[in-house]
Amino acid sequence: METAKRHDWGLVVAGVLLVALALFFTVAPGLTLVTITAIAGAGFLVSGIFDAVMYVRFRRAMDLSGWVLAYAVLDIVLGLMFLLHPLALSGVIPWVIGAFLLVFGIFEVVAALRVRRLGTSLWGWMLFSGIVEALCGLTFFLAPATFVVFLALFVVMRGVSLIVYGWNAGRALV
Repeated sequence: METAKRHDWGLVVAGVLLVALALFFTVAPGLTLVTITAIAGAGFLVSGIFDAVMYVRFRRAMDLSGWVLAYAVLDIVLGLMFLLHPLALSGVIPWVIGAFLLVFGIFEVVAALRVRRLGTSLWGWMLFSGIVEALCGLTFFLAPATFVVFLALFVVMRGVSLIVYGWNAGRALV
């Protein structure tokens, strides 16, 4: 069948780019940590500004509580703190991203078990990848100094996963 020979080159290229990014993480761990902190700060700031604007525009129509505005102000303050002092606040980033990786890994393990029921051969890789990702997230809580090393490992796992999925895309559809 023709579809069995097709590859998803978008996934393969994305995977290769993630593996290259992981290499950068290992070469420049300090820059990686400070950059991630600044990006998180920008996210908090933008989110807080949009929440504050939403509160001002819709507080009467949606009967919004003052807590919505307080949350927006907190996001703005956190965003400014992360942006103005990324080096000082980079110490909390391992816990924030650790929580994300732990949840993401658990979701991938659950997805792998569901995919297994469909009979596809890729479920084993998904299970392995999800377990490694969840363990990386857990490690950030226990040993936050290893953050960049395990972040690089996570990114390599995602990159290799995308390469494997992209290369086998036609086979998975059969």
